[in-house]
Amino acid sequence: MRNVIMICCFLAGVFILNSCNDFLKEESQSEVIPKTASDFSELLMGTGYPSVGYEGGPSFSIVALLDDDCELWLTYEGSKPYAKVGTTSAVTSFPIYTWQPYLADYDGYNEAINESPSSTTYASFYKKIMGCNAVLDYIDEAHGDQADKDRVKAEALAIRSLLYFQLVNLYGEPYNYNKEALGVPAKLNADLTEEPIKRATVAYVYEEIVLKGLQEAARLMDPLEIVRKNYRVNQPAIHILLSRVYLYMERYEECIAEVNKAIEQGAVLLDMVNSLDVIPLSGKRYKLITYDNPEVEWLFGGNVGGVTDAYTSGTAPHFRALWDEENDRRWLAFNFQYQGNAVYVMKPSGQGEYGQSVRTAEAYLNRMEAYALSGQEETALKELNDFRKLRIIDYIAENYNGEDLLEQIRLERRKELCFEGHRWFDLRRYGMPEIKHVYMYEPGGPTYEFVLEKEDPMYTLPFPNSLLLKNSAFVQNESREMPERQGNMVNE
Repeated sequence: MRNVIMICCFLAGVFILNSCNDFLKEESQSEVIPKTASDFSELLMGTGYPSVGYEGGPSFSIVALLDDDCELWLTYEGSKPYAKVGTTSAVTSFPIYTWQPYLADYDGYNEAINESPSSTTYASFYKKIMGCNAVLDYIDEAHGDQADKDRVKAEALAIRSLLYFQLVNLYGEPYNYNKEALGVPAKLNADLTEEPIKRATVAYVYEEIVLKGLQEAARLMDPLEIVRKNYRVNQPAIHILLSRVYLYMERYEECIAEVNKAIEQGAVLLDMVNSLDVIPLSGKRYKLITYDNPEVEWLFGGNVGGVTDAYTSGTAPHFRALWDEENDRRWLAFNFQYQGNAVYVMKPSGQGEYGQSVRTAEAYLNRMEAYALSGQEETALKELNDFRKLRIIDYIAENYNGEDLLEQIRLERRKELCFEGHRWFDLRRYGMPEIKHVYMYEPGGPTYEFVLEKEDPMYTLPFPNSLLLKNSAFVQNESREMPERQGNMVNE
């Protein structure tokens, strides 16, 4: 218990523990000890669960600027104020948007960022992992009913698994491309140590941490009462996360089985065509990433949609062209807005609101893709058409097969889950296709095109160099050693 005192003091120093006096009994002026299952539950909420706001985290919203759905710069139309060409946000984001090897070390003004390891995205993940580990190390010793302890343990395992899943998809190569590549360090206890920790392989992180953690979370949680809308991970959310992991690992039958379990546990799909009004309007927009949406099983963490000046970065023209603006109810629900010749989307929440979710729509998309990839095309086609009938007014069923069917399913996934943190990770498992971004340095200036090549090393992000200075066992990714990426002028 002396160790848990040290851990709690450490966590209290690193994170701001919400309402700590409500759940931590004071033993002295400097020591607090969680003793009951309820204590550990609140400790987990404060130090393990992804949180919101600028001081929350972890945030990996940079992925919204890396994929093929966004467009960072916007052209001026007369004196209208909503162009971002040459603004601080556009210049600062330039290295990310153009996939520069120094994106983790310098911004577009060539000013150093992430000079302290503790300020990095990488570190923010491990702070939350530390919180989960502290709970997992000591929850079995807590006072309380076994069911209460099992729920806390299941939550901690599920959260840690999700954090590692996101980490390894940022800094490790895709599992289905090179699972023996280096992933991220595996830290599975809360012991405080200065010893250098090596990077585990992508396979180890997926198989031993993410998958086994979610499987054990499901085993512990499934016999318990299903609780919804309390900002804690529940049984259907765990099974949906399992279906995501199995899909990434190309274990399709297991993916399908996990979706079936989530649906059996009451996960529902919203009929946007006929019942979108079950979600209250906020101003002129529906807020789908909230518990007002019956699809949402777990709401957590900050926005990953790349919010800039209260809007996401503009959507790319080729992405906008995919939409039936008149009949697709998501065009309204996601609040796509024309401003001049640019389109913004207010689908994610703002910085001070929960911005991530695990929701039923993803489960259905996971399952239909798994059906298609496992040769069950007739079932996949039926699910695709049924899904679209709930999204598109007067939709008439189409007939697809083979690669066309898979392409249509992935198109539906791209639209449905846009700006929710999925697209960059999906592109990685799709084979890392070529992407092009256009950028304008100043209003009225020439436009430059930057290219991310197929299977480009930058599909695996570089670590900030400050991490390597701190940890002598750390190995940098190849992407950091690439030459600076130059744009080609496409007009003058």
